Amino acid sequence: MLRCIIVDDDMMARKSLERLCAKHERLEMKGSFEKASDAIEFLEKEEQDTAIDLIFLDVEMPEMSGIEFLDRIPVMPMVIFTTSNSDYAFEAFEYKAVDFLKKPISLPRFEQSILKAIEASQTNQANTAEALAKANEIFVREDGRYIRVSCDDILFFENVGDYVRIKTIAGQHIIHGTLKAIDEKLNDPRFLKVHRSFIVHLSKIKDIEENTLVIDKTVIPISRANKSELMNRLKIL
Repeated sequence: MLRCIIVDDDMMARKSLERLCAKHERLEMKGSFEKASDAIEFLEKEEQDTAIDLIFLDVEMPEMSGIEFLDRIPVMPMVIFTTSNSDYAFEAFEYKAVDFLKKPISLPRFEQSILKAIEASQTNQANTAEALAKANEIFVREDGRYIRVSCDDILFFENVGDYVRIKTIAGQHIIHGTLKAIDEKLNDPRFLKVHRSFIVHLSKIKDIEENTLVIDKTVIPISRANKSELMNRLKIL
């Protein structure tokens, strides 16, 4: 599922895209904006929650052009440019746009564009997972900084309200986000979600008894739905 937003000052074009996105089973609409400045404000907040995968972006807008918009956003997701002027195609691809849709957008052309985005997303995820596995580290955003954390030092991730606690050998980090988003991004066989509130590093488990396990001095619950996968992932004699 690709989380997407639309940024387009043309109301008719924006509503048309909203309808197309709403009907597509691989898209999750997270917002639709007339003003580029409102979209920037949304993205700055959303970066700390669930990141946006794809932006449908108009090139010609009165307040701020699509190109200027991309220069100001905190993180660059995939972009599909939408415009009635094909003269901007070269600039669009300079920004490594997934596609360039000329208005009015037909359903077949829209479907083709989404397929490109899905393929690009799968390639990016595979490359990211491979890079993280080789690097054996992740970066966490905390207090406006990005902090390098070794995966071997992580004991577990714990959901705490709107935040996630990353417990490490040396201490802990508190980040704004969801356990579901972390589970999707980790994509690492060393980690397993054992409960709706916990992802654990399998090699850090000290013992398991009934429906709980112990890491360090923390007793962590194991949900019935996750126990069988946990036991299958462990070497049991």
